[in-house]
Amino acid sequence: MRVQLITAAAVLLLSAAGATAQTVNPSLVGTWKSAPDQVKLTTDFDKSVWGSDASSVRTVDLVVRQAGDATLTVTKKVVDARGRAVPASTWIEEVQLTLGPPQDGVAARVEHDTKVVTAVRRFPDDPGYKWNLDGLRVKVVTFKDGDGSSIEIRYDTPEGRGSFWETLRRDRAPASKRSSG
Repeated sequence: MRVQLITAAAVLLLSAAGATAQTVNPSLVGTWKSAPDQVKLTTDFDKSVWGSDASSVRTVDLVVRQAGDATLTVTKKVVDARGRAVPASTWIEEVQLTLGPPQDGVAARVEHDTKVVTAVRRFPDDPGYKWNLDGLRVKVVTFKDGDGSSIEIRYDTPEGRGSFWETLRRDRAPASKRSSG
């Protein structure tokens, strides 16, 4: 009898733990991508460093997993007039997040409880170097009146420089195409 009670209690506890672990809205699970945000670099200084007709390009990717953990990747680079990445201009900010339950925001906004677990900036040209992004805040927002195919990301650095918001769309590319990039 005692073994049966312990087994029943263990099953109950594991079931409760599984129920509370899944706090992320299931509609968020998947891969989300932004369109490239491209801005011409027009100052004399920019032209002297990057060349004429160079642009800064930012892309944002978010992968949300079933348990509520997520990876946000922000890639920034400078491209030349032909659209080629300029050497030593790329950096990647990778943010590990935990997403929690949704909360009603203003109007049709639904703000999802978001905690930054770790955040680092890496440079592909110098793989051993990384910069911790302490104090970074991220918000994930959906909309009650939306079609479920877009979310909004708010990315706030402690000093404000480099902060942005971006709309991401659900990535519907087949897995084989996503992994070949």
